[in-house]
Amino acid sequence: MILVRRQAPDGAQTEQVVSGAVTIGRATDNTIPLSGLLVALHHARLTPGSGATLQLECLGAVDVIVNGLVGQRSAVLAPGDELRIGGHRLCVSVDGDGGLVLEVRECDPQGATGGDGAITSLDAAGWRMRRPAVIAAALVLLVCLMVPLVLRAVSAPAWVEDRVPSDRWWTSGAISNAHLQFGAECEVCHEQPFVRVRDEACLSCHAAVAHHGDDLASMQDAGLDQQRCASCHFEHGGTQAVLPDHPALCADCHAQPGDFAGLDGVGSAADFATAHPPFRVTVTTMTPTGPQTQRRLLAPDGQDVSGLIFPHDLHLDERGVRGPNGRQVLRCADCHRPGPGAVGFEPLRFETDCQRCHQLDVDVGGLPFRLPHGDADAVRTLLQSAVSMTPVELPESEPSTNRRRPGERADRGDPSSAPDPIDEVFERRVCAKCHEIDKPQDQLVRVREPILRKTWMPMARFTHEPHRWVNCDTCHAASVSSDSNDLLLPQIESCRGCHGGVGSSARIQSTCIDCHRFHQAKDLTMSKFMGELANGQTLESRE
Repeated sequence: MILVRRQAPDGAQTEQVVSGAVTIGRATDNTIPLSGLLVALHHARLTPGSGATLQLECLGAVDVIVNGLVGQRSAVLAPGDELRIGGHRLCVSVDGDGGLVLEVRECDPQGATGGDGAITSLDAAGWRMRRPAVIAAALVLLVCLMVPLVLRAVSAPAWVEDRVPSDRWWTSGAISNAHLQFGAECEVCHEQPFVRVRDEACLSCHAAVAHHGDDLASMQDAGLDQQRCASCHFEHGGTQAVLPDHPALCADCHAQPGDFAGLDGVGSAADFATAHPPFRVTVTTMTPTGPQTQRRLLAPDGQDVSGLIFPHDLHLDERGVRGPNGRQVLRCADCHRPGPGAVGFEPLRFETDCQRCHQLDVDVGGLPFRLPHGDADAVRTLLQSAVSMTPVELPESEPSTNRRRPGERADRGDPSSAPDPIDEVFERRVCAKCHEIDKPQDQLVRVREPILRKTWMPMARFTHEPHRWVNCDTCHAASVSSDSNDLLLPQIESCRGCHGGVGSSARIQSTCIDCHRFHQAKDLTMSKFMGELANGQTLESRE
């Protein structure tokens, strides 16, 4: 049992006997409701403990003061201890029978006087507010404004700037790494005192930066023509603050793409973990008129026509493949070597990646030689020369019997029915082992030009460097692929196994800018866009 004695600011006293825990807060459902904005709705709980003690527990984000110690979240209160919450004082004591007593002295909610009559205003203490305020304002103006202005106008020694206020006092935060080279020259960006940075100051260095896109009508529809550079890029916020990374800047438009004509057909994207459409890829398909580029959803069985014949499963066989020095076990890194910055991979080349095992050796008419790679015309010319040097035996004038003497050449039949030795090299013996072969009607056999894409997701960016500790087959099922046209890219669910949204606590926090760029136009630059706006032209007139 706890006896609660309350003394209001006007001196009125009340008593209340409470069994169990005592709750304190601004809400009326508390055992002890207290007024004041510094008191949370449910601020603290006092629970009887062993002996004549109370166990204190804070219920909200606001802490309390225990015996003058600020920032207390929990404590054991014994008789004589004092607890302060939002100016109110609560003292623990015992009565004559040894029972716990909690004395609550409430303060004036207006802050005029405390419960003990303490003076809490300057007027009551005999101070006049106007004169000190004017003096303080004049000192601030002199020290923080006039002195820095004078130091900028005159050439003062370095020790003077180190000991007196300078314009460094005016900075609102650290300069970003991108602008450190002129960070001390404020006038580079702040062309006029007390005037916010103009876009023209940014374009003096960033004129060639691409805009968001080349569809001007869509940009107007999204309101990008009304935005400043500083609407997205905030300086004086730290070393990386100038690079916006919060998805809200992108989600303003992409969370509701149906509201913008330029985003017609684009899926809603607001958070990678919960609101992001499936991946889309740019692939090559073969049509009757030839290869054609298409953009489509990434399907588990998606394909991209490359013109090559390369079974990944055969080359990644754990038993190894036959090489010039015996059987050799190949790994992905034997052919796919990271390029500069590990953003992509070095181009695959026959001479460095294939020739060691695949020699282009042929034998035409008993003449062995090695074919060049990558030049079909040179191969055909070389083969024609070899065929012309090969002696041709004419057929016998009379048909021979089925029997022949040992050592005599067998009849090869009609030479016109035999396959062309040059076409045979292209179609069966050499080229067709790794390349698709085209044989148009009444035309020469030719090797189809390989189509090797640098990226299947041109609207996104991905670097392998942060993922180098992950096994390749975790994302790419190459070891079970027998078709070189298989698009061995992971679905979005695979990425979500490690990457979460911006507020994720269990996975890697991933923002829009981690995979996408804003400045991705091909033709329209920021300088051109701003210059046309300055001339008063509308987006419709610029098309």
